[in-house]
Amino acid sequence: MRQPSRRSMILISQVSILFITLVTTFIPQYYLFVFIIYFIVMMGFMFRSSRSMMKIPPQRELGSPLFKERNAIKIAMFDTALTEELKKQATASMSLLLLSFLVFIIFPFYNNVILPVSIIYLKELFEDELVVRFLAYLFMYEFVFGLLTLLRILVTRRIKASNIMLPQNFILYRRGLVLNDKFFIEFSSRYCFEYDAKRRYVELRDRRTGSTRIRLYTEAISELRDKILGLGLERCSSDME
Repeated sequence: MRQPSRRSMILISQVSILFITLVTTFIPQYYLFVFIIYFIVMMGFMFRSSRSMMKIPPQRELGSPLFKERNAIKIAMFDTALTEELKKQATASMSLLLLSFLVFIIFPFYNNVILPVSIIYLKELFEDELVVRFLAYLFMYEFVFGLLTLLRILVTRRIKASNIMLPQNFILYRRGLVLNDKFFIEFSSRYCFEYDAKRRYVELRDRRTGSTRIRLYTEAISELRDKILGLGLERCSSDME
């Protein structure tokens, strides 16, 4: 259930770029094969890691429930402002998906126009052909990664959408939350909370990812808020809005 922090995502991206650059430089004939294997391994690793982080602890470790809500999604249906928020979220998701297809435009353009020019300039600085190829490919992948990252930031800021998670039901424990009887969120300093009594929800917000929000709808909004306060979670600061 946890998502990697921005710093972790950047680190993973940079390691991936370095790996792909090395493959492209030294064994270009196996580039596609290695890339597919690498992609499968990374996806498998991330899937296994996410499963381990989402695993619900044994009941003896969780203790007794502090609060239960079985009709959260039904209560959410009466929140008229939620529809507009979900529209923004869907628009942001579609926009980010379309940005991914820009790779098929950016890479051919760079490869045919910018890459040959960069190789010419690099040859004036370095005599070793492998060094020239390595740096040329490294610049290419960094350029594409940087451009797509910039576009994603501009899109998300313009749309101002949040990643809202809406559990159908949830159970509050001292250690954290069980969502939909499947996923577990362990409380830590990375989470803060906000609430809206009129719209009948308490919302957990991830300080590291910024836009990730777990929205807990309930009729007993004051009780849930007080329970969460009693567990030591803090109200979110104004810069989280």
